[in-house]
Amino acid sequence: MFASRKAITLLCLGIMVLPTLAMAAPVSITPDSTEEVGWWVDTTVDRNGNGIGDMIEVHKDSPLFLDEDNTLPLIVDFDHTPGAAEVALLEREIEFQHQWTLEGIDALAGRVPVDRILDATTLPGVIMLELDGILSIANGDAAVLHGVDTVWADTGYDGAGSSVAIIDTGIDGAHASLDDLDDDNSTDDPKVIAFYDPVNNPSLTNGTEVFPYDDQGHGSHCAGTTAGTGAPNYEHIGMAPQAFLVGVKVLDAGGSGSFATVMAGMEWTVENRYKYNIRGASMSLGGPGLAEWASSDDDSVNRYANEMMSAGIAIFIAAGNNGVSAQIGTPGSAEDAITVGALDKNSAIAIYSSQGPTEEGRVKPNVAYVGSNVMSVAFNTGDQYTDMSGTSMATPGAAGVAALMYQANPDLSPFDIKNIMQETATYRLCVYMAANEPCLEDAIPKNRQNNVYGHGEVRALDAVYEAAERDYEFDTSLDITLSTEVGKDSRIHMFPDGFISYSALGNVDTVQWRSNHLRDDWSNIHSFSPGDASGTLMAIDIIHQLEHLPGIDVEGNHTISFRGIKANDTGGHSSSPLISSNIMLMDVDSAFETNAESSEMSGTTLVVGLSVFVILFVLVLLVVNIISNKEEGTLAGIDFNTLSEEK
Repeated sequence: MFASRKAITLLCLGIMVLPTLAMAAPVSITPDSTEEVGWWVDTTVDRNGNGIGDMIEVHKDSPLFLDEDNTLPLIVDFDHTPGAAEVALLEREIEFQHQWTLEGIDALAGRVPVDRILDATTLPGVIMLELDGILSIANGDAAVLHGVDTVWADTGYDGAGSSVAIIDTGIDGAHASLDDLDDDNSTDDPKVIAFYDPVNNPSLTNGTEVFPYDDQGHGSHCAGTTAGTGAPNYEHIGMAPQAFLVGVKVLDAGGSGSFATVMAGMEWTVENRYKYNIRGASMSLGGPGLAEWASSDDDSVNRYANEMMSAGIAIFIAAGNNGVSAQIGTPGSAEDAITVGALDKNSAIAIYSSQGPTEEGRVKPNVAYVGSNVMSVAFNTGDQYTDMSGTSMATPGAAGVAALMYQANPDLSPFDIKNIMQETATYRLCVYMAANEPCLEDAIPKNRQNNVYGHGEVRALDAVYEAAERDYEFDTSLDITLSTEVGKDSRIHMFPDGFISYSALGNVDTVQWRSNHLRDDWSNIHSFSPGDASGTLMAIDIIHQLEHLPGIDVEGNHTISFRGIKANDTGGHSSSPLISSNIMLMDVDSAFETNAESSEMSGTTLVVGLSVFVILFVLVLLVVNIISNKEEGTLAGIDFNTLSEEK
């Protein structure tokens, strides 16, 4: 009887437990397809599909790449992000000489003996080998032609509040146009806020260890076009003269650099985008020779350009200077990048400007900008200017317009910048001004892009207005003005108990502020009431907002923007032009210490208060109990009335 009951119990238990165990057990699922997926499948980088990029096979014996040890510079692509273990594997198995780890595209760069290349393709995780090729350098009139001067006059925007990276030969940080923001030598407000030099100082990565320099001149000319102040005579002002610059030197004194070094600079830019608020980048460089040299969208540098756009940086890349069809190569052929063709001063396409399509048949460039005889910084001259021509000179001009757009609306993504700039461009037929032969696209009604001008000539004012009015109607009758004193470094210095004072014009309903960091958003100033003529933004409110943004050092330099919002007669809302201010938050730790002490004191006070309350409550109960017992003639269980009767 006992055994029978035990068996029934076990059976019931099994009925209850087995379904649960069955659900938890791993199930082997046979995939519907065993086909490999990834960019490396069916790519034009490797047409024969052997895992060795075509350019390696073309140049494996080229003295341009081979060294005395018969090694080639390669980019080794993995199906995962490689680390120290993968470096050690390559070093052990194929005598790999490691140079760079490129996490953004899951690759390692270094030299490999020619006779070990085939062995490299068999190593676990390796999915492609690419040749570490060579990239080389590829700017008052441009501002007028594209309407930038009208942006300055109509909106007051000058690029303040964001940083543009110049990924090139460097930046002459001592030139009068590039040394500071206010052109006052008595102040300390550098324009170039960070500089990284993977060519000569690859280990110095914090951005402040190397003074900005240029040993070739190309990058300084580009930097002046993007954000130069034009000092001392202000005849050759950049498109966004109050934008900050970040210099990334990836090309040497001869104007060339390897794919890997360029990508090391691109990766550093991505990794430091929050630290230096890098919103845009200009890369006036490209691969030499025919399109077949390097033009596939799967080329490593192209993949990294696409990665930069996804990471929040609008990257502008020169179309190239080959001047005929199907000649846009790496990295201008990258799908997501904003590729820029060059115009002459009369707005016709420059004879040297490279044309699409790309190897995949994609229409490029995206837009066109003045690139012929552009006056800008002459490096290492102190305060002189010179003219240069090329798509290299057009690219930083378009990047400067992007800085104006970011000032008008810090919420924009790189793809917003790209789309707005394309949509507002003035379309040009291939035969415009007889500067080019006809093309098939000319016959398409309402066509919006061709392989000569892209979407057309950039119109800065239209692009900035479109950016500004994404959320609210742009209204110059509304105005926010800051009245707090600015220090000698062109920044408002703020301790935790400080504040910024502002005035509001135009019967504003709401005043909003935000930092210009990529991850921030607009916040209302709650102390402001509709119709107020002035108000303040407390430093502690700024601190509490910034402390929740990942990757941000709260103490130090920041840029914040203000705007006034008002309901308009049409039932919508209007916004004042944004006003930006550079600030420096100081002694931030004291704010957190004060909060911690306050919280600790509050906790202690609460505990003491509760304890006192409990003690008083108990005492009150005792008193009430004593009084009650006396009234009933009892105390501690003794009936005094009974005792009295007994007596």
